[in-house]
Formats: sequence, structure tokens, C-alpha cells
Amino acid sequence: MTEVITIERRAFEQLLQEIQLLTARVETLSRRCQDRKLSKWITNEEVCELLRISPRSLQELRYKHRISYAQIGRKFYYRPEEVELVLRQSGTYINDV
Repeated sequence: MTEVITIERRAFEQLLQEIQLLTARVETLSRRCQDRKLSKWITNEEVCELLRISPRSLQELRYKHRISYAQIGRKFYYRPEEVELVLRQSGTYINDV
């Protein structure tokens, strides 16, 4: 059974306005959070430069689970701590991969 609720036009318009304001606030906060999170991540190119390895070597590190990463679409991102961990580990990870 369908229930019908009626409210005054002014109340309905005010409700819509409040929803739009709330939506805008949530989107703003979400963007701020996303910007902060992504700024902490390093791209493939930056990791290769830091570790002095080729993109293929970096792919091997991922394949062998020697570096953690996040993938968005076709792009890979790495936390700085993960890159530091690889740097601290045996030099064979960097040179022999």
C-alpha cells in the first residue's frame, strides 16, 4: 500500500534548499579529504626515480608483493613508507629485480 504525505509548498522548497546545502557541504569535505589522501601517495614515475629502477622492475616488485600499492583505473600509487621500506631492505630488491 502506498502512503501519500502532503506538505506545504514553502516547507517542501525549504527542505529542498537544505538538502542542496547539505549536499554541497558533503562534496566540499569529500574533496578536501581526497586531496589530502592523494597528496600522500607517490606515482610510478616518482617511485622509479627514487629507487633508480625501471617501470618493469617496479612491476616485478608489485608482482612479487615486495611493495604495497593502490590502483585507481590503470594508475598505481604508493605510500612513501612503502618506498622507504624497499630502500631499507636488501639492495638486491633494487638492483636485481
